[in-house]
Amino acid sequence: MEIITRYSGLKTRSRAMAGYINLQRTPKTRPDIDKLHASLVHCADYLIFHNYYTIDELRLINATTCKKHLLCPFCARRRAGKMVQQSLPKVESVLASQKALKPALLTLTVKNGESLAERYNHLKKADRRLKQRRRDALKGQKWTEFAKVAGAVTSYEFTKKDENGWHPHIHMLVLLTDWIDRDALAQEWHDLTGDSYIIDIRRIKPSDSPTGGVDIASGLAEVCKYSMKFHDLTLEDTWTAYGVLRTRRLVDSFGLLRGLKLPEQLLDDPLENLPYLELGYQYRTRSQAYDLVRSTKVEV
Repeated sequence: MEIITRYSGLKTRSRAMAGYINLQRTPKTRPDIDKLHASLVHCADYLIFHNYYTIDELRLINATTCKKHLLCPFCARRRAGKMVQQSLPKVESVLASQKALKPALLTLTVKNGESLAERYNHLKKADRRLKQRRRDALKGQKWTEFAKVAGAVTSYEFTKKDENGWHPHIHMLVLLTDWIDRDALAQEWHDLTGDSYIIDIRRIKPSDSPTGGVDIASGLAEVCKYSMKFHDLTLEDTWTAYGVLRTRRLVDSFGLLRGLKLPEQLLDDPLENLPYLELGYQYRTRSQAYDLVRSTKVEV
């Protein structure tokens, strides 16, 4: 199955990260490193799926996960998927009750820099000031284009390519009362950051559903994806980013979408009253892949 192949790649990177962490003991005795290494190296060793073949749906029912989404791409992927599942009903409900709202994707960036901590703090400060301008404008004070955002789900993302330094940016799914003037918001953003005009705003693509509309799930997937693009980062850079970001809040919501919560667990709920195949997969270090080791048919 394609998902097993994908999970195999994520698990392989997770084990590589665990190996790197294992070398970071200075001094040699580091209980914190020992615990982190053990959690990461054994994360998702064994996966149990329920394949509900009558409706062609596969659910991950059981696995031991480390939940270190800044280090472990397996947990990062599961976390992103659960965030989409939890956020989608809220967004669709608001859009259904306020049909004049316009959903869009907004990205805000700042100039690249060598220090991730400095660049994160710089972006966070500008983000807070922009949101404060929005609150002030809604109270009748100086106008900002960002006041057209009635609600949003937001997440921070960090990339780093070669000598270009760290590139922090914010992804947002926004619900707009009117379309934003991109040039005006870009100027406001430069006023706040002092180093970036670069913003991007685009409409969410149409849905393939027979009922039409827009594909909110895909829009949320863009916002809720990994905080870091693991394939663009070395193990050393990933470890550096973990040290800087592990205590930071990197996902938020405000306005009409305020109150969206992070997933507490990364597994799927089983479905009731449907037959299924219970599939057990074990990760093999030598082949760097999951092997099917058990298959049991369960009738209701």
